[in-house]
Amino acid sequence: MLTLWRKKTAPDPESDAPDEAASTERDTPADETRESKAEPDLAHGWTNGERLKSIAATGVVVGLCLTGPAALGLHFFGSDPAPQTAAVEVQDPAASQRVSEFATSFVTQYLTAARGQEDQVTAMLAQGAGRRLSLPEKPSPIGAATPGEAVQTSDGSWVVTVAVDQPSETGAAIRRYWQVPVLTDEAGGIAAAGLPSLVAAPTAGDLEVDQGDAINDSAVQDTVTAFMQAYLTGQGEVAPLTAPESSLSAVQPTPFQELSISSLTTTQQLPEEPAEGDLLRAQISVTATAADGGSARLDYTVELRYRDRWEVAAINPTTAGPTTTTTGEQS
Repeated sequence: MLTLWRKKTAPDPESDAPDEAASTERDTPADETRESKAEPDLAHGWTNGERLKSIAATGVVVGLCLTGPAALGLHFFGSDPAPQTAAVEVQDPAASQRVSEFATSFVTQYLTAARGQEDQVTAMLAQGAGRRLSLPEKPSPIGAATPGEAVQTSDGSWVVTVAVDQPSETGAAIRRYWQVPVLTDEAGGIAAAGLPSLVAAPTAGDLEVDQGDAINDSAVQDTVTAFMQAYLTGQGEVAPLTAPESSLSAVQPTPFQELSISSLTTTQQLPEEPAEGDLLRAQISVTATAADGGSARLDYTVELRYRDRWEVAAINPTTAGPTTTTTGEQS
């Protein structure tokens, strides 16, 4: 609001006295208001304004204390809350097995059904899939059907590859691979999202195994040979050749009569003077002969531990192998 101030002139002692009094009465409230806004009364801490501020501040502190030390610390130190992390979805093994079994059953039904049995196949299809199905006059004979792993591509969507042994034109069985899309829902429903697709066999790609170098240490050779003979042919005892903590026993019934070690290698550097507790992981190729004269080539990974001699601690271990031996002097 704009306030107009009248310029004061020298008053007449007689005629202007009342006007001066009136002017004083008009100006005093505005002057007091302006002074009170510009200069708050800081000397009186007991005024209502300061009292309310104190009460409010006390209420904030009490509230933080009631919510716990963590809230109090966050208020005063300004710490940010812990970041939210997204939950990791883990594929349900039971659901995966159920989907694999369904896909195998569906592929079998599809390959063995003949013309006139289309409804048996379409009954396993989701709505809107494969409605123009045409089957051959004669069903295809098949052998064993082996499901692969069911891979979940999204929520409720899966893909399964099924290996099927089918006869070729020459009569010899060949293995073909059929891929099936499968849908599931939370209510337990399951159906194929389409007909099986014939796909190429999985390839090994560029995968390679490092066989390492041949082991020429006679102590290791003797232990491995004696152990494999006891393990596969029953010649000798397994227990004296194994580490105390192992629970290895011979294969029963005995599958072979004799065997020989074709190769014995390791990727580690063999210690020249092994010490207590040294570990050695070796790859073994065995040629074994059965009682009927048939032979087989077998590969094993064996872990040996040194005490006062080399002993077999594990066969085909599932743990990560040692990269080097631990304490012995290296050659």
